[in-house]
Amino acid sequence: MSEQHKSTAPDKPTSGGPEDSSVKAGKVEPASPQRESGVLSLDQIKLGIVDTIQLQFQSDVEPSRCFVTLIGYLEGQSVIVTTPIINGSLMLVREGQDFVVRLFSGKTAYAFTSMAKRVTNTPYPHLHLAYPKEVRGLVVRGSSRGRINIICHATAEGGRGHACVARDISLGGALLAASEKMGDVGSPLTLKFRVKIGDAEHVLVLDCTIRSVNASRPTVDENPTLLHGVSFDNVNSQDTLVISALLYQNMISAQEVER
Repeated sequence: MSEQHKSTAPDKPTSGGPEDSSVKAGKVEPASPQRESGVLSLDQIKLGIVDTIQLQFQSDVEPSRCFVTLIGYLEGQSVIVTTPIINGSLMLVREGQDFVVRLFSGKTAYAFTSMAKRVTNTPYPHLHLAYPKEVRGLVVRGSSRGRINIICHATAEGGRGHACVARDISLGGALLAASEKMGDVGSPLTLKFRVKIGDAEHVLVLDCTIRSVNASRPTVDENPTLLHGVSFDNVNSQDTLVISALLYQNMISAQEVER
């Protein structure tokens, strides 16, 4: 019935030592220049089922943004997504309600306008969104990197634990700041941290390899730290999806700051 495409993980960028940067808590910025990829049809994007999609409500009443999951779509008819969940409860969505729909695939962020054609709870809660006439894409050149400030726990070779902070992240690696050296270049590291995507919290446990170790250039308010550039090893599809959604969230936030 619906034209469904198999989910494919975005290309994993080549990872080196991430650049040293000073990041204010809570600030997110794009790490590389962006360019328009032009106007496409939704079918050209080749969406994957269970891809994460963001709905931006065109109303001051509802929460401005929430994340849903793609169930399927039929060209020219509708895009089927899960009903948004806010604070553990299903969100009330009205038929005819307008949205800006955004999604992230590979190194490109896409957006289109739509509306709720049908809202139903049978056989499970889901929405039929109007099929878009066109989709606009924004390409991030190189490795898409989002600046973050997330507290992490790293386990080094030999089992020693370290508290650290992830200053930025990409699909291929991260930049970790720690008060002490966590290992030599080429040493393995296991990184554990929590991220919140929309209303859902995810715990990521990633196997890493240290690619660089450098002293930071502290500001007046900072203590000297050691910056560890790490690459991710054998990231599974679910973790890739979570990181992609985090990058997308950061990209949108940075664009709003620039406005």
